[in-house]
Amino acid sequence: MKIDADFSGGNIIVDAVEGESVRLRQDWSTSSQWWFYWCFRVRGAEGRSLRFHFEDGDVLSAGGACVSGDGIEWRWLGRATEDNTFDYLFAPHEHEVFFAFCPLYTQRHLAQFLEREPGVQCETLCRVENGYELEQLWLESKAGRYLVPFLARTHACETMASFVLEGIFQFWLHDPEGGAWLRSWVDFRAVPLMDKSGVENGEQGKFRIPHDHNRDWTEQPHFAATRAVMQTALSWRGEMALFLDLHCPWIRGGRNSELFFVGIEAPQSEELERFSSLLERSQRGGLRYSVASNIAFGVAWNQGGGHNARRYFQQNFPVRFASTLEVPYALAGGEMMTPQRARAFGHDVARAIALYLQRIDEGGNRLE
Repeated sequence: MKIDADFSGGNIIVDAVEGESVRLRQDWSTSSQWWFYWCFRVRGAEGRSLRFHFEDGDVLSAGGACVSGDGIEWRWLGRATEDNTFDYLFAPHEHEVFFAFCPLYTQRHLAQFLEREPGVQCETLCRVENGYELEQLWLESKAGRYLVPFLARTHACETMASFVLEGIFQFWLHDPEGGAWLRSWVDFRAVPLMDKSGVENGEQGKFRIPHDHNRDWTEQPHFAATRAVMQTALSWRGEMALFLDLHCPWIRGGRNSELFFVGIEAPQSEELERFSSLLERSQRGGLRYSVASNIAFGVAWNQGGGHNARRYFQQNFPVRFASTLEVPYALAGGEMMTPQRARAFGHDVARAIALYLQRIDEGGNRLE
């Protein structure tokens, strides 16, 4: 039997294998503070029943561990115990099995999305640390009147945000109503894997040393990705109407098990409230978003300050609002998160963008 993390997104340290018990822990060595992401592979354990015990903090989500036979399709095992332990019985045919904190999303998954959706344009924005190519995606409307940019994976481990981004782009491409209006008037831009090195290397990304990508929006950015976005954003066409940075919150519990926006300062807060209300009223997917789940500016940890992407776009472009959307890892409003449900919620977000921009459009370009 072999347990390893030698694949894109892999992250594990194995401390001991004692019979049918495995003691292991997540690697957060590139971060200044503890974080909970992990992902590993087991090969050669056919027919065995193993118990995996994590030794460095509480690292199981509300759905327990995730399991996959190919690293693409995932299912939750559930939380059978309250400690940091889960059991797995390997079927006789299961030579290779992947386990993770949450469904994986790496360059491999992005490549598959682009193959499924040839209408999405993609180019290399820059080369980042360790030589990885950083992709920029865009959808170009007929008129290019408005522009809505997105970022995802500013923190490498926040994988569920990537599935929401896929859904946002799918709506623009295929929806016959709101999507049709977007295809006429609104360009979408996105950097889908901002911390590309962290994504591929299986790093936490959160609290990265010397600071993570969402604290890098300064006059002298540390990371190539941040510098590249700052430089190219100036040449993007269209009126930048709003900006969304897609994240995942804390591991679980309370608001962290709800979909929510991070509230912003007035007067832009009024625009975020309008948009949030439209999303709540128009959503059709299986995940339910509620305006009441948003965390208002000045409440708890949302005190403003810091050199984050949301603040940078709010201060440097004429956006009506810029905000962070938090997508839970495993449980959202009582529903288990899956890539399919996250994509469906992305459709809801894109529909709300269409409705929001139609209402503020002063040129009479509304959908009939």
